[in-house]
Amino acid sequence: MNREVCKFLSGFFGALGWAHAGYAVATSLGVVNEPTFLGRRWGVGYMWTEAAVYTTIGAALGYAGWLATAEDALSEQADELARTR
Repeated sequence: MNREVCKFLSGFFGALGWAHAGYAVATSLGVVNEPTFLGRRWGVGYMWTEAAVYTTIGAALGYAGWLATAEDALSEQADELARTR
């Protein structure tokens, strides 16, 4: 997958994790009711689990998008230094 795509999806999943965490906090405080979807009530625990999963996916994609770029840049600089000597 392209590094730019990894960076974009990293931000997307990071934002999705924050949104689920915010909704879980609002539900815990009683600001909003627990959501009912497919005839089932989904508690706060599920929201926190989703937030953790989305944040983990975002972190993994961020690692693939940003840290891989830094490693490639360092290896290219090392190759150039080796050629100039």
